Parts: sequence; C-alpha cells; structure tokens
Amino acid sequence: MVTITEAKARLDLIIAKGRVDLYKPIQIAEVLHYSRIEGGIDIRDVETYRNPSLHWRNKVTQRFMGKGSTSSAQYQHNVWHENAMPPNILAVLDKENKKTQGAIERYIYLRYAERQETVANILALIQAATPENFRLESLLNLFVTQKGIRRSIDKAYEIVAHSLFETIVVALKATVKVSVPETSKVLLKEFADLARVLLGLEEDKLGWEQPAHIYRVGVTNAADRGLDMWANFGPAIQVKHLTLNEKRANAIVDQIESDHVVIVCRNADANAIRAITKQIGWGRRVRGIVRESDLIEWYERCLRGKFADRLAKPLLRELLREFEMEFPQAKAIGGFLVERGYADATPHKLWQTKSDAIVSTGKK
Repeated sequence: MVTITEAKARLDLIIAKGRVDLYKPIQIAEVLHYSRIEGGIDIRDVETYRNPSLHWRNKVTQRFMGKGSTSSAQYQHNVWHENAMPPNILAVLDKENKKTQGAIERYIYLRYAERQETVANILALIQAATPENFRLESLLNLFVTQKGIRRSIDKAYEIVAHSLFETIVVALKATVKVSVPETSKVLLKEFADLARVLLGLEEDKLGWEQPAHIYRVGVTNAADRGLDMWANFGPAIQVKHLTLNEKRANAIVDQIESDHVVIVCRNADANAIRAITKQIGWGRRVRGIVRESDLIEWYERCLRGKFADRLAKPLLRELLREFEMEFPQAKAIGGFLVERGYADATPHKLWQTKSDAIVSTGKK
C-alpha cells in the first residue's frame, strides 16, 4: 500500500524533473481537479482520463502561456506510466486531494508559480543587460545552478544560438535566390501548378530573391532528437546540451533529412560529432560543429568587438524577445489561483510551499 508521503515524493520527483512549463504536473492537477469537482472518472482506470486530461491541461496552459504541449501523444501519455504517476499512486493523491478540498491541486500550481518566478528573474536580468555588462557564460550558468530551470537549459541553448545566427545573417544582408534557366521554360509551363506551389515560380517569373533567415522549429521535449532550426538557404541545425556519445550523435545526424547539418553542442561533446564525420557518407552531411566556447566568443565579438555598434543592441533585443516567447511569465496565474479558491485556502501542513506567505496576501 502506497502511503501519502510516498505519493507526495513521487509527485515532487515529477515536478523536479519537469521543465519550466510543468505540463505533466499540471496534467496531474487537472485530473485531480476534475475528479474532485466533476466526477465521472475512475482514477484507477487510466482510460477514463488518459485522452481527456490532455484537453484539461491544455486549457490551463493556454491561459497561462498561450500554448499547449506539442510533444507526441506517446510522450504526453508517459505521465501515467509505472515510473511516473501510475493509477495506484494517483488514487492515493486523489483521496487526499478530496479530503483537503484541493490541497494537492493548489500545491502543484503554487510550485508552478515559483518556477515562473525564477524565469521572471532571468528575464529581468536580460532586459537590464547592456553590451558592456552582458556575459553569455553567466547566463548559461544560471540554467545550470538554478534548480528550478535546469531541465530547460537545452531551450536556453537554442535561443542563444538562434539569436546569434539570425542577428548575423540579417546584419550581413544575405539573400537567397531561386531561379531556373530559360532552357527550362517549356518544362516549367508543363508543371506550372506544381512549380508555383513548390518553388514560387510562374511561367513568366523564372526566379525570385528574398532575405536569408534562420527559423526555430518550435517547442520540443527532452525525448525529441528532431530538427531544432532550419535556414531558408540550406542548413538544418540541431542544438544538443545532452551528453553525446558516438552512437547518439550518429542517431541525431541520421534522423535529419538534410545534406547540410550544423550541430551546436558542449565543448566536451564535439569529439563525438567529429568521430562520425570521419565515417563514410557522414562527413559531407555535417557542415560544421559549433561549440559552447564558439558561441561565447561570437557573442563577445558582437557585443564588444569592432562591429558592436551594429550588432550588440540587435542581438540583445533578439535574445530578450525569444526568451520572452519561450518562457512567458504566466501573468494569469494570480487570477487563476483566486478563481479556483487556492489563494484563500488554508495550506495543509504536508502541502505547504514557499509561496504560501505571498499567496495568502493575494499578491501572487
């Protein structure tokens, strides 16, 4: 028989492992809330809430962050696996949650609020940064030392890399051109409908030109090894802050359908990437390896180098914009806590958080 202390320890582990968005803990909270308020589900039968819980959770995260989870359904359902929050442990929490009028739901959302506060502090530091005082290594170190956001360091790496790459590409005024020769006009006419959709060409328009840009694919999860960024001039970019060995590095390259792969990684992992470039067929696909030390050096050049007057402020603006987009501050959390009755509730001893003093005053 699982005790409430053991069940809480499992919940705390899931919260600790979660990224800033805490999708899985929120999903657990919403199942507990639905069971307490609405009923109609059997906590011990995961099929009664497996799929509906995705919608309940996304409704909350849309309110907080303007987005729902984009991870695969399989990854999202992992929350109910034996090594996470299986029905028998969830049932213990459900019984306690009903007995305490929602204390566990409240606990999860206050832990979420604390996590957002950590991110808000980092955003404030970036907002106050100047070309003279900003140090990239200090920012990255915050994601290593701040326990609440450590799991999100890979997203920080993506933002840091993309902000730099896009700033430089725009500053260079690089362009991309697509064209076909006059000798292809007859073939173009035959496939005009396809060429219009695929290449943006017309019978009387054999080419076009546009500014070069690099785009982030979007939010991914820790289990993904897919594409992180793509450029409209060719390269596919993968950012990894995981510990890489040759096998894992090989898998990363193998899953990206591009002949020009750029991998951003920690200094210590660069050798694993170089090892696969020596294999037959891989060398031509991996265009380059960008190490953490390279990023730091390039940031230094942008912020305090000979072209700082052109690059420093645009880089810091892009960096702040992307961090704000990736880690929204969830300003709706205060209203949500009041609406659910969590703000006025008396915290139960086992389910107290650091935020209780703040929430009890109605200022969160």
